[in-house]
Amino acid sequence: MVYCRYLMKKSSDFSVKAIFTITFFITMTGMVLASPDQPSGYSRLMELIMLDDMAEPLYPFNDFKAELDTASHGEYLTYLNEQPDVLKKIYTGLGSEKIQWKLDNISNRLLYVPEMREEYATLYESYCNDVVTYVLDKTKLKNPYRSIQTLLYEKPDISDDDKGIVAFLVHNIIEESSATYIFSNPEGKKLKVELNERTFSGAVGSYGTDIYIRENGEFEFISNKYTIWQNSAKNPYTALLVPAEETLHIVLRKYTERVIKETLKENSIRTLKEVEEIVDNWIAVEEAIVGGLVYTLIPEMIDQYLDQQTQDLVEADLQRKRKFKRYHHLRKGIGIVGRIGYAESIKLYKEDPNRFKALLLS
Repeated sequence: MVYCRYLMKKSSDFSVKAIFTITFFITMTGMVLASPDQPSGYSRLMELIMLDDMAEPLYPFNDFKAELDTASHGEYLTYLNEQPDVLKKIYTGLGSEKIQWKLDNISNRLLYVPEMREEYATLYESYCNDVVTYVLDKTKLKNPYRSIQTLLYEKPDISDDDKGIVAFLVHNIIEESSATYIFSNPEGKKLKVELNERTFSGAVGSYGTDIYIRENGEFEFISNKYTIWQNSAKNPYTALLVPAEETLHIVLRKYTERVIKETLKENSIRTLKEVEEIVDNWIAVEEAIVGGLVYTLIPEMIDQYLDQQTQDLVEADLQRKRKFKRYHHLRKGIGIVGRIGYAESIKLYKEDPNRFKALLLS
């Protein structure tokens, strides 16, 4: 069998600054994070976020994991069809104009760029802790975190216990995908082609839930024991929102999962396409309430901490998010939370997410 490997890269629509990172403990060698002299003053943090991105060093956050990634599969096929030189090598290697192909596997992993600048890392970690404390105090929600720590090494050993979520703070995040295709001719000769794609994810915060279908047809939801927060963004306000946004996603996710399970069961859903459609619809609802809470609670806090007005940056962040389907309820979510209040919005979503969804659709 002949083996070929090609590297494919693309940039993100989100135009986020740098690359990805991963790490577990904040047990840093040769670097100690001191508390900032003025914990409540983060104007300097805004200046640091606006500096040029760093693309190195680049560390793997986790190992490659095989996944059924239809989006990446489609992008790989498009890439191959747009590369006549690559196709020519495949036809030449197989010695035939008649070829067949099959997808052997697709796997994904995260990469990250650590924040190595001590001042930046110290300020951002302090800021994240202050924001989380503020949000939880206002909403009276339970603290979901075991720790919030700056990540400086490869592949952290993430515990699977119930002691809480670990929030890893990094400078940039990249999603890496690898796919292997097997091409063959009528005589049975085979050619193995591996494609690799690195993408700036555009997600300055990451918290995921995997859905598994058991042999008995029931669905199982397994959420990550970690979240990753990126301290860089083209719009600094986007990075400043991350601790609040991801905290609210984490504490509200169980209510979203509950209603997704109920919807899947009630409609006897079995196909992947149907599952994805329902999940996407409910993630958009979750984004709406999270966005409504964040844009109600955080602007006043950030203006106070930064000692400057950020309304233009807020509007720019909202305009950017309008490009993405998952945020299509965001503006209305902000209006609903502003109208009924953040406490009532949380109560409503916890009791029955369908009622909050009905407000979005009314």
